[in-house]
Amino acid sequence: MRYNMPTGRSGKVLALGLALPVLATAWAAVVRPLIDLHAERTEALANQAALAFRMAGLVQTLPALQRQAAVAVGNEPPANAILQGSTDAVAGAALQQFVQDMAMQAGVSLASTEALAAEQVHAYRLIGVRIALTAPWPVLVQLLRTIELARPTMMADDLQFHGPRLQIEQGDSPLDASMTMLAFRAGMVSGAGQ
Repeated sequence: MRYNMPTGRSGKVLALGLALPVLATAWAAVVRPLIDLHAERTEALANQAALAFRMAGLVQTLPALQRQAAVAVGNEPPANAILQGSTDAVAGAALQQFVQDMAMQAGVSLASTEALAAEQVHAYRLIGVRIALTAPWPVLVQLLRTIELARPTMMADDLQFHGPRLQIEQGDSPLDASMTMLAFRAGMVSGAGQ
């Protein structure tokens, strides 16, 4: 059986009607993904170029920062900025006493204290004490303010507060809190490097 295909104007219209969906499918399946891929690659290259430019700028500031650090190493911090003590144990006991005094000033007693192992941080020793207490939210905030203003300089880390949501919203109900108090003392352990 033989089919006669339309010729003339109707044949052209039919050919165009068949070609358009084929071209649209080719565009959607091949050309458009390639254009999208090109745009993604162009954006990635622009991001990498911006990052390289920023890193190059930072590298140029490195010598000046190293000179500042070398000068700063020779400078001693103010006497009240670091814990006093010839050993980690003495400095840890001093830190624990400071924390207990601050808690008493805020109107709360500590439920527990735990001395943490000291760590070497460049030319200083990081001394830590883990504390636990139960107090209303305003008292805890007052204690954190006292810590912020304390001398020697101290940091509160790993803060954890526990209590029912209703108690937290009321503010006057006691919450269980624990935190790590950290301070520095001058000195190095023998054999410790920077």
